[in-house]
Amino acid sequence: MTETLETPTTHFRVRVWFGAHPIADHTATADQAVQYEEAMQRRFASLRVTSEPVPADVVARPGR
Repeated sequence: MTETLETPTTHFRVRVWFGAHPIADHTATADQAVQYEEAMQRRFASLRVTSEPVPADVVARPGR
């Protein structure tokens, strides 16, 4: 998890992948994202789980 000073990160996008297809996609605050990522890794142990920072300006936009 990397954060830059230019684009502060307040949320993370956690996805569970079945091959090249995301089967779960969840955006949450940093603390909640860590818990969700850990839960998904336990539940889907054989699948890839990723967590990516979401810039604050993207989270604040309506309709996303």
